Amino acid sequence: MALVGVYSYPKSGNTWVRGIIAGAMNASAKAIPDLHEQPLSEAKEFRGFRFFKHHGGRDVTKWQGQDVPSTHIIHIRRNPLDVFLSYLNFISANVTNTASIPFDSVESIVGTDLFDLYFSSFTITGHIAPRFSLETGDYFAHNAYWMKFNAKPIVRLRYEDLLNAPLPTLGFLKDWIGITDEDLNTMLERAGKGTKKDGKFYWRQEEKNYYNFLREDQIATFLKYRGDECRALGYDPAYLMAPPVR
Repeated sequence: MALVGVYSYPKSGNTWVRGIIAGAMNASAKAIPDLHEQPLSEAKEFRGFRFFKHHGGRDVTKWQGQDVPSTHIIHIRRNPLDVFLSYLNFISANVTNTASIPFDSVESIVGTDLFDLYFSSFTITGHIAPRFSLETGDYFAHNAYWMKFNAKPIVRLRYEDLLNAPLPTLGFLKDWIGITDEDLNTMLERAGKGTKKDGKFYWRQEEKNYYNFLREDQIATFLKYRGDECRALGYDPAYLMAPPVR
């Protein structure tokens, strides 16, 4: 039986993909256990496959006392500036209230020194939640590891491709678990209901949301220092500098 690890840096679309795959099983997302919260034994078998979610910056073979013998990997990545804003929302009082320096919402600190401090932290260190960074690695190291990983069969997905072209992006599932495009549409519809935009955990769900919060000079400074790493992850600086098409 295949065991598939669904990995991503936090706020990159892992919960969404988990919901999509669970839709094929006609089950809740808990059928694909988040190993940060559930044991692997809760993974539901479906047509010879089981799946689990994890945010690790490495291939996990043991976790909290249990063996994790994955045979396949799905990794999701998202452009770093949208990850920064989504993670900033996640640690705000709007969602978990776990920020090192508390604040009510992203909107409430835009244009302030505190917002600039968090953005500088992400630019320099690749994370803004140090307590979780030991598990995930920083954004750049995490994604670089998975881009080079080849020890097991791996499918690499981009959040933006899931938004813009979900059927071809998820086409590999047709071969894996024997589903059709019609099945995929149903799965996407079910996952959409379970992860509906709510302004909180499911905050914005759009490509280049960062243009609503970051100035062009801030984006340019970020790319001055991180542009080569972004390009290696498939996010060319020219793409990141270009305003979104609304």
